[in-house]
Amino acid sequence: MTGDLASLFRMPVLAALALLMASDALGGPLRYGLSQLGLVGLSYAPILVAAAVVVAYLGLRFGSLRADPAAIAIFAISTLWLFHALWLGRAPLQAAFGLYTFMPLFLGMLVVAVGGLPAVLRMVGALWWIAVLGVFVSAVVWFPWHGQSYEILGVKTVFARSWSAFEVERLPGFSRASFTAANQIALGGALLLVGRLGRPAKVAVWIVSLAAVWLTTSKAPLVAVLLTPLFVAFFDHAGRRPGAFERRQGLLVLLLAILIGLPVAALLGLRLPQWGNAGFLSLGSLNLRLADMWPRAFALLDPPWPHLLLGLGFGGIGAGQAYFDPARYSAADNLFVFLYASFGIGSALFLLAFLQGNRALAAAAPAVFRKVFVLAAVLLVIGMMSNVVESILPAFLLGLLAGKALDPLAAAGLAAPVRSSGVAANLPAPVRV
Repeated sequence: MTGDLASLFRMPVLAALALLMASDALGGPLRYGLSQLGLVGLSYAPILVAAAVVVAYLGLRFGSLRADPAAIAIFAISTLWLFHALWLGRAPLQAAFGLYTFMPLFLGMLVVAVGGLPAVLRMVGALWWIAVLGVFVSAVVWFPWHGQSYEILGVKTVFARSWSAFEVERLPGFSRASFTAANQIALGGALLLVGRLGRPAKVAVWIVSLAAVWLTTSKAPLVAVLLTPLFVAFFDHAGRRPGAFERRQGLLVLLLAILIGLPVAALLGLRLPQWGNAGFLSLGSLNLRLADMWPRAFALLDPPWPHLLLGLGFGGIGAGQAYFDPARYSAADNLFVFLYASFGIGSALFLLAFLQGNRALAAAAPAVFRKVFVLAAVLLVIGMMSNVVESILPAFLLGLLAGKALDPLAAAGLAAPVRSSGVAANLPAPVRV
C-alpha cells in the first residue's frame, strides 16, 4: 500500500478497532444499558463500523490499481467462499452473517497493512486491566445484566451468560461470557509479560491473571496463562544461537499439531477415561468434544464432495447456524475444526499464518517478533478448545497473524516508502512453509 493510503486509513482502522475492543470488553453493561433505552440494536454498530472500514479499504485499494496482499486476500476469501455457500444452497442472510463474523479478523489484517501493529499491541495489553477488574468485582457484586436475555432477529440471547461448572459459578466480569473475559486476560496478560514491566510487576501480572481466569473457570485460557512464562522463557533462552529460529518455529508446529490432532483423533475414536473432578477442573468438557462435538461438526461435511475440498462456506458452522439453522448448530470449539468446516483446504491459509513471515519479521523487528511469537503460542492453546473466530479479540489477533504472513515488513512497521528505499533489500525473504 502506498504511504498516503496507509496514512489515510491508519486512524479509521485504529478507531474502529478501539470501538470493537471496547464493545467486547464491556459487552454486558453496554448491551444492558442500550436495552433500557430501547436501542440494543446499536450494540452491533462496532462490528458494522469495522465492516465499513474493511469495504472502504478494499474500494480505495483496488481503485488505486496497486497490488496489496491484504486487500487481495480479503477480497478473494470473501468472494470465493460467499459464492460457494450460496452455490451449496445456503440462505443469503445466513451466508452474509457468517461473513459478518469474520470482520474482526479482516480488521486485524488491515491493522498490519496500514502499519498499526505496534500501537495495537499496546491497546490489547490494556484490555487486561478491564477484564481483570470486571472478574474480581463480579466475584463480590451481582451485576443486573447477568443471565438476563433480550431478543434480536427473532432469537433470544443474553446480555451476559450466567452458568456454572460443577456448581462453581463462571464469572464473565464486564464481558458477555466467562470465556470472553478469560481470553482477554490470557492474551492481554501475555503482552504484558513480554513488555517492559519489571520482573516483580510481571510476576504480579501472572499471579493476578491466574486468579482471575480461575474465577472464570475457563480451562484452555487457564492452561495458556500457566504456559505463557514458559513460552517467554523458551523464546529468550534460544537467544541468537544457531538454530534458534528453527526451534521457535518448531514449538509453533508442535502446538499446531496438537490443535489439529485432537479433533482428528476424535474421528478415529479417541476417548479419555472418566475421572473425577477437582472443583471445575475436569476432563469432562474435553471428553464431550471428543465424543460428540467434533465428530458432529465433521459430520456437517457430508457428503464429501465438495465439502471436504472447499468446506461449507460462510455461515455453514457457528453463529450463522445458531440464528438461521439451529437444528444443525455446531460451535466447533476448535480453531482447526471451525476453519476446515468453513473453508476446507483453504483453512491452511489461516493455519500457516502462524509460521509464514516469521523470519523476515524477526530480522526486521526482533521485539515485535517476540510479542507475535508469544501471542501465536497462546492463541494456539486457546484455539484447541475454542473456535477463536467468533470471539472478537482472538479473531482480531488471528487476523494480525494473517497480515504478518502476507506482509512481514509492514508488521515490522516499515512503511512502503522505507521499503522502496532499499532498507528491506538486505532482509531475508519470508520463510516458505
